[in-house]
Amino acid sequence: MKNKAINKPKLHLTGKRNWINDPNGLIYYKGKYHMFYQHFPYAPQWGTMHWGHAISDDMVNWTYEPIALFPTKLYDRNGCFSGSAIEVNGDLYLYYTSVKYLDTPEDNITVPKDDLFEASQAMIISKDGFNFDNFNDKSLIIPAIEDKDLGHYTHTRDPKVWEYKDNYYIILGTKVKKDDNEKYTGKLLYYKSKDAKKWEYINSFELHGLGDMWECPDIFSVDGKYVLTLSPENYYTDGINPTNNAVFGIVDFEEETCNTKFKKDDFRVVDLGLDYYAPQSFIDKEGRRVQIGWIRMNKPFENHTWLGMMSLPRVVEVKDGQIITNVHPNISSLFTKEVDIDHVDLKNSICIKATLKNNSKINIGGYEISFENNTITGDRTKVCNQENVALKSSTKVLEDNCYIEVYIDYGVVEVYINNGQYVMSHIVNPLESKLEASNLSDFKVYTIN
Repeated sequence: MKNKAINKPKLHLTGKRNWINDPNGLIYYKGKYHMFYQHFPYAPQWGTMHWGHAISDDMVNWTYEPIALFPTKLYDRNGCFSGSAIEVNGDLYLYYTSVKYLDTPEDNITVPKDDLFEASQAMIISKDGFNFDNFNDKSLIIPAIEDKDLGHYTHTRDPKVWEYKDNYYIILGTKVKKDDNEKYTGKLLYYKSKDAKKWEYINSFELHGLGDMWECPDIFSVDGKYVLTLSPENYYTDGINPTNNAVFGIVDFEEETCNTKFKKDDFRVVDLGLDYYAPQSFIDKEGRRVQIGWIRMNKPFENHTWLGMMSLPRVVEVKDGQIITNVHPNISSLFTKEVDIDHVDLKNSICIKATLKNNSKINIGGYEISFENNTITGDRTKVCNQENVALKSSTKVLEDNCYIEVYIDYGVVEVYINNGQYVMSHIVNPLESKLEASNLSDFKVYTIN
């Protein structure tokens, strides 16, 4: 089944129905792109986590596959949380955080009571990437952490695996604190293996002040630099912005030993819209480093049965010491048919390419992009039914004449600024009214031919 329903995005993957969140196990394997994702298949709300599964030849057209992972063991009886994938001798190895609740509310056994659960790390092996024997092929690889100085018994999760010099490595996110009066500090744990099955702890790094629990860590080399992506809980505590946000930065990293060094100021938010969370990266078939994140929603659109979507795939590069993310060429190359602004149908997927100067404005069916005082702002105040989100998002001060590419899909807008210097993604109500623009030096609209 293709993700092409009328009341769904055409280019942003959703679940067939109900809840999805983090992308998991992103990989190009045996000629197919595989996207697994956190999924509660029974309702449009968070619950006992399964791994949904979709495949694609091009990251444009996705086909749903049967659910890949679901709870079957004592250690994962309450959920198969986020993780990653790697190919080992032709087989597909999936790693995930296995969860066992210590208590549950009487009225909803799909969630833990008082945040009480045990988190360990597990794996499953598939011969072909499609068949997963959840009863016989799972194994526990890293037990729940008992040492409070090393990590957290409950909040240690999201194994990201990679290979380097004939060894395999896993990075995990956790949190620690020295005593009960202190706030938690985010921490990374590193493990190493010769066979990708038996793992030993080798290193760690912690830093106070960058949130307090580092979800979904991902470290990789691109253009001669190491980039670390984190999704810290309580990154913002201003009572205005969503508390948990994805950040990235260039770090000092020695890959063989996993010695890590960075400062809080090395990091910035990955996506200014603050809907983008839990990104994961992988290598596409052309060797590009590609990142996909969850564009989160806290309630469905009216009369819709799905909740949450994946971002467009983004190519990650480092240029002049800055991390740059641009929409993948498999997506951007689709938009070749230029259309007049008066004939744009916002129910279709469209791309706007424009050069903004001070006092430029674009109104996309109520979603407003403005460039004032050398700052670009995206404003969804008039077209958003979501709660506890950033209604307006702005860049830092920019130079005059900023180039933007705006990708509009059903229920979402992604704005790429200055060739990937910044990205701003916003969930919006499905847009229907007309497109307007003023005071632009260059403005073109494209649809998929």
